[in-house]
Amino acid sequence: MAAVHMVGDATLPAFGRQPQASTETENILQASVSDSAPRTSGSIPVPLLELPPELVQEILSYLSAQDLARLSAACRDLAEHAANELLWANIINSYLPEAIHDPGVFDSFRSLYVAHHPCWFIPRQKVWFSDLEHTGNLILARYDHRRGVIEAYRIIAERRSHQFQVWDCNPDVIIQTFNPKVSLWLDDPILLLKNPREGQPQYLRGETRMPLPLEIQHVFNAFSLCSTQLPPDLDPSKQWPPKTIPSNHRVYRDVEFQLQEEERWPRYVENMSEHAFRIRRWAHFRMGMPTFTAGRNETLSTFATLDPKLYTPTKMKPYQGIWIGDYSAHGCEFLLFLQRGPKDEHVKPTETSEPAEEITPQYSLEAVKLTGDPNVPRGEISFAADDTGPGGLVRISDEALFQGAPIVRSRGHVAGLGFRDDTFIPSQLILISTDCVAHYWEAMGHISYYRRLDLDALLRT
Repeated sequence: MAAVHMVGDATLPAFGRQPQASTETENILQASVSDSAPRTSGSIPVPLLELPPELVQEILSYLSAQDLARLSAACRDLAEHAANELLWANIINSYLPEAIHDPGVFDSFRSLYVAHHPCWFIPRQKVWFSDLEHTGNLILARYDHRRGVIEAYRIIAERRSHQFQVWDCNPDVIIQTFNPKVSLWLDDPILLLKNPREGQPQYLRGETRMPLPLEIQHVFNAFSLCSTQLPPDLDPSKQWPPKTIPSNHRVYRDVEFQLQEEERWPRYVENMSEHAFRIRRWAHFRMGMPTFTAGRNETLSTFATLDPKLYTPTKMKPYQGIWIGDYSAHGCEFLLFLQRGPKDEHVKPTETSEPAEEITPQYSLEAVKLTGDPNVPRGEISFAADDTGPGGLVRISDEALFQGAPIVRSRGHVAGLGFRDDTFIPSQLILISTDCVAHYWEAMGHISYYRRLDLDALLRT
């Protein structure tokens, strides 16, 4: 019988037979173990191998990939248990929205996991948005089982032909229809992590070049992970995601390349953020130079994800989600509609003398730009309504165009080029449905539409 000592969440050999000779896959997994920070804890001997095999497999199903790798180093019997394909299939499927039933282009689920370790968090989080100045980027990530790659594409929206509408309440107001065509820009992937033919990318050692189609035009891209460690007294403007979006996971925006290499990239899996990553893009035209040498014209974008709770509507927060807005000359832009109630951050209940059980909860609505423009850039609030309920109600529309829609008080965010002299102006929010909202910019005499984004339809593309 072999016994093992449990050290923290790691399983290390105590005594027994010599470990089985390592395969190439095992070496890579063991390398990931060496990237882990030191652990300390007491030890408890467990007669694991005396249990029935099916019970051992049930116990191992609760372990992470790193723990299975540590367990494999204990002895041959445990190595055989830890190599079970069902264990690795379950680990991979925990990162995917839809389960896969075979390893595809890989010879096993374990080798599939190793090929993209530790980047499986990217397809799990799905939605990512970047800090690219002014405009930003909204991308959707997924695992392509057919090709065995992790990829991400930019979400784009195109306005179709406009038709002018007449508002009986004020015929002088300009209203244009808005039915955008939404798709993924498949010609230009933002992220592409392939199965390497030779060796394994050392994601915890720095940047990894991504061979994208743009290299034909001498434009190169590199992927890197982000560290969870933030410099002390960090300026909020140097953090991503911005403060306008609730998050417990912020990273440093190294847009000025101020961090040293040892600070920019995580050294251990424990220091790696699973809520952010970076992509560097640069043009390189000089002949005879290494293609991975960055030129002067380069950008470094930090991508952060959104907590699904922020864009999942509920009964009390029906407008919450990711939306597309019509911004006239700036084109279509994507926004995160956030609703907060009395128990949520930054929102207080409406003051009233009525009994508490008769109070209608106050739910605000903030529209934060995930993509922006030179006037009001990404990460800024586009408009806000303090109360979408009776407390903020202006009237119920009785005109044909918005028949029966509640109209609530709001304020719209406007600014000059470069986000200069920004201010909020009075406006009204027309709550047509939980999938369509109109915004009346009173001073501008203009009504613009916003429509909910269907993420599931894009993932099926």
